[in-house]
Amino acid sequence: MPRSEHLADMHPDDLRDQREACLLLTTDDYAGTDRVKEFHADYADRISDELDSRND
Repeated sequence: MPRSEHLADMHPDDLRDQREACLLLTTDDYAGTDRVKEFHADYADRISDELDSRND
């Protein structure tokens, strides 16, 4: 299942939890490589976009 479909099927509370977890993985406490941080930051952005599209 493509990520966009997966996000579309998730409950808003689960999306918020997932976004929070992704953002936590971009902090210095959990810092991996820049590539890993970018992946989680991008995924958090996609989750935010999905939440925004539901609010419109």
